[in-house]
Amino acid sequence: MEKLLQAIETKHEKMVQFLEKMVNIDSGIDSPEGVAKVARIIGDKLAEMDFAVEYLDYPGACTHLLAKKQGTGNKEVMIIGHMDTLFPIGTVAKRPFTIKDGKAYGPGVLDMKGGITIALFALEALYESGWNDKNVTVLFAGDEEPAHPKTNAPELFEQHAKGKDAVFNMETASAGQAVLVGRKGNIHPELIVKGIAAHAGADLDKGASAIVELAHKIIAVNKLTDKDRGLTFNCGVITGGTVANAVADSASVVIDMRYLTAADGAEGLESLRKIAAESVIPGTSCEVSNLRERFTPMEVTEGNLKLYEIVRQQGEKLGLAVEKKVGGGASDAGWTVRAGAPSLCAMGARGSFNHSDREFIELDSLVERTKLLALSIDAV
Repeated sequence: MEKLLQAIETKHEKMVQFLEKMVNIDSGIDSPEGVAKVARIIGDKLAEMDFAVEYLDYPGACTHLLAKKQGTGNKEVMIIGHMDTLFPIGTVAKRPFTIKDGKAYGPGVLDMKGGITIALFALEALYESGWNDKNVTVLFAGDEEPAHPKTNAPELFEQHAKGKDAVFNMETASAGQAVLVGRKGNIHPELIVKGIAAHAGADLDKGASAIVELAHKIIAVNKLTDKDRGLTFNCGVITGGTVANAVADSASVVIDMRYLTAADGAEGLESLRKIAAESVIPGTSCEVSNLRERFTPMEVTEGNLKLYEIVRQQGEKLGLAVEKKVGGGASDAGWTVRAGAPSLCAMGARGSFNHSDREFIELDSLVERTKLLALSIDAV
């Protein structure tokens, strides 16, 4: 073990250089070419380790990377993540990879190119040490940030996670050293209200305001939030009406709904349907649309908790107190848990301010978390 850990320590500079190379490529949803470039940088690294690498191209959308390597044993380990960022083309030109006071900045440096770097160098160190007793699958998506609108990534995660003994998602470390044993599911349902248009001065009583009806529904939706069970509703985007002197005949709200279990998600949607079916303003009607599940919940399972114990024990060897938590955000680990695979999320780097121009990674966490992942893969 000591030789493995020492070998990882010698890789710090190369890890930083590799991270810089990826960060300095715009790979937002508007840059499928950039995502493809990042995929090939990763694929080249995996090919050096004798992985069979596939690039799953979706023209005009993105590229996913799938890589596999057979080991000498029967245990199956999977590493997942995403190569895209939330930042548009031109961001790298404005704020490229930069190091200051032990921190590295740049678009996607923490979410989650840092996590990808950790995964690749953990595997490299293991293979260089002579380790090869497990079958390893790597699946990195190219469109996670917008929740895979144009690809079959969820199906791919489920398909390749079936039968796996452990899945590690390389998302950002949660609140320091913590890893996540559960995360919420996420849907963005929309309530669309139809009313009756009328002149607001001459024929006010002949109209039926979709906006007023929507206002009642928004209040009703807000009351559905149950923080104790992790079921939340946020009315985030409102549209309606055309001019002030006309009774609005249409209005809508897009809702962010999050839930810890599939059962809670189904109950939440049923509550929205009931709100839609009950009108306060006569002459109005409402429908619920956009029910595509952006992310299925990463439910807390016995397998997840057992895998956490393995990681916690490896952390102790490194002098790290690795806690377990349940996150409010969503991730692709939900699909792997739905496939029945023990999964942990937030195995990536430490840092703060994801999805902002202040995003940074703590550079010392590269070696630290690479050691943790390498030991955990070996211990599965």
